[in-house]
Amino acid sequence: MSGFSGLPTRSSGRLPNGVLSLDYLKFLQLSVNPELADARIRDAAALEHAMAAVRSGSMRTEHPAMKVFFDGCQFWLASHFHRYEAARRLGARHQEFWCEIQPGSKDDALRYASKHSGIPCLCRDHSCATG
Repeated sequence: MSGFSGLPTRSSGRLPNGVLSLDYLKFLQLSVNPELADARIRDAAALEHAMAAVRSGSMRTEHPAMKVFFDGCQFWLASHFHRYEAARRLGARHQEFWCEIQPGSKDDALRYASKHSGIPCLCRDHSCATG
C-alpha cells in the first residue's frame, strides 16, 4: 500500500526500536556462522570458566560484553564464542548473555572475529586483513 504513513521507517544504519547497543540476548537468539564452528574455541581454560559461570548462574554478569552484529533478522555472534559453547554443551538454551549489539551482517561478524579473536580470515572477499 503506497502512501501508508502509519508504519515506522527503519534507517539501515540504526538498530530497530527496542534493541539497545548493550542488552541481554538469550542463547537461542544468537546465530553462529557455521564457518566459525571449528575455529571458535581456542582457550580450554576460558571454556571451563564459562561452563562454571553457566552452572553457578553468574553468566549474565560476565564482562566484557559479547560482540554481536544484527542484520535486521539475525544476531550474529562475533566474540566470546567460549561462552556460547559453554551454554551449548550444558544444554542451557535459555542462558542470557550481556551483549554489545551493532548493525551489521554475517560477514561483519566474520571480519570482527578474524581481527579480534585470532580466527583466520574466512570472509568471502578476504577483507579481514585489509579492512
